[in-house]
Amino acid sequence: MYDFDQVISRRGTNSSKWDRVPEGSIPLFVADMDFRSPQCVVDALKNRAEHGFFGYTFAGDDFFDAVCGWQKRVHGCTVTKEEIIPIPGVITGLQWSMKALTPTGGCVTLLPAYPPFLSVPQNLDKPLAAVTLSGDNGRWELDFDALEKELAREEVNSFILCNPHNPVGRAWTEEELCQMLTLCKKHGVTVYSDEIHGDIVMPGETFTSVLSLPEELAGQAVVLNAPSKTFNLPGLQTSCIIVRDPEQRRKISELLGRSHIPGPSIMGFAAAAAAYNGGEQWMREMNRYVSENFAIMEKFFAEELPCISFHRPEATYLAWLDCRKTGLASKELDEKFRAAGVVLGVGTDFGKTAGDGFMRLTAACPRELLTEFLKRMKQALE
Repeated sequence: MYDFDQVISRRGTNSSKWDRVPEGSIPLFVADMDFRSPQCVVDALKNRAEHGFFGYTFAGDDFFDAVCGWQKRVHGCTVTKEEIIPIPGVITGLQWSMKALTPTGGCVTLLPAYPPFLSVPQNLDKPLAAVTLSGDNGRWELDFDALEKELAREEVNSFILCNPHNPVGRAWTEEELCQMLTLCKKHGVTVYSDEIHGDIVMPGETFTSVLSLPEELAGQAVVLNAPSKTFNLPGLQTSCIIVRDPEQRRKISELLGRSHIPGPSIMGFAAAAAAYNGGEQWMREMNRYVSENFAIMEKFFAEELPCISFHRPEATYLAWLDCRKTGLASKELDEKFRAAGVVLGVGTDFGKTAGDGFMRLTAACPRELLTEFLKRMKQALE
């Protein structure tokens, strides 16, 4: 029904992914799909453009209804219009939420970590502690004793959670999430849950939103979400902060207003509403296609490049590749791969120690690109 095999050139479009790498290289380093967004989004943008007016805007009921409807229909979460704060980006929302609610004190996150989770606390002068995930048992797992040790530190008041986890692809279970949030509640720590990849779940797996947890746990959490990863809309700058607690919402909204932080764009609102209202089947087909890409990668690495492996992601379209058997550090791997015309995410960007010897690959691309990419990876290491 949807042609995810179609290869469309993005060169010459000011693409941060394609126009910042040498001609002839294939970039699969950034969480940006090489699939065309659903037709319902393209049509909505055309219709909005045809009106011809692009003045100052605000979030209308069509946007709020679409967000609430998606959360209910796809994730089983009841969200009200009042609980949503529109924001241009998830990391913008994370930084300003933390500045409003926990401006001082320490922060905890899990390694390897999406790089902004390391820089946001630094921007706010918040000391950062981290717990490193273990992949020794065939699945990435969290040591809850180690987590509690960090959360129990007197100065700690913030926990950045990536749900599902970028880059390892874990879809945290309800039990795991309850355990994390119970520890945070016990030690008076505010949870900031980035759920931007929550729609990208592999067949047979389940995503559990923090919003679906019991009120005594979810009531004080800040959840950040967007249609950007799901429908390839990051350039349209449209995200949400979802906050149950009215006092927390007031503090965040007032700080955003005082700081002149803009809301999403007029086109972003149109695209988000269209995607959430009409893109569900596209999303499910895309997830199946990405899952098949992961299967191709597994087979290739096992048969053609056994020095590289990865735990099959439960969610996200990201593969966290374990290249340690090559004996090369991430910097050396990056140099070799770039020389062969392929660009991956560099592991040390996700944690200097936890990420060394790893690389991140974005598998949301046409199969023709992926297979050529894998061949070049093999050539780089021969």
